[in-house]
Amino acid sequence: MTILMTMNNNSPQKKSIRLLGLLLCISLSFGLTACGANKKNISMKVHSDPLGAYALMQVTYKGNENSDWIFLGPTPIVADKLVLMDGASTVSLKVIRTGFYEQVKTWKAKEFLKELKKNKSIVWVPNMVEQ
Repeated sequence: MTILMTMNNNSPQKKSIRLLGLLLCISLSFGLTACGANKKNISMKVHSDPLGAYALMQVTYKGNENSDWIFLGPTPIVADKLVLMDGASTVSLKVIRTGFYEQVKTWKAKEFLKELKKNKSIVWVPNMVEQ
């Protein structure tokens, strides 16, 4: 036996559900806004000698020093990347190519942001060394 409850449009249950839905939408929109609030647009140029090396980027955060490497593409790279810098401790760029030793450059996050502000972009041209 099934008992069905019907609610009219002005019932307290219906108003509570609407209010709950409204509060959920508001908190979700604040949460989504907050997620992107601390991201910084990073303009970067990565070349390599020779060209065609794969470029990667890693941002480590306080309490999580094992962040993943983000593939940027083959060099030469001219890109704008939206990066979460809030709580960042280091920023690294790496280039790899078969037959060459990988090259890595690491900045402390504050130094990286200073260089970005001063030069309007991050430029790195590593000289690849044959194995």
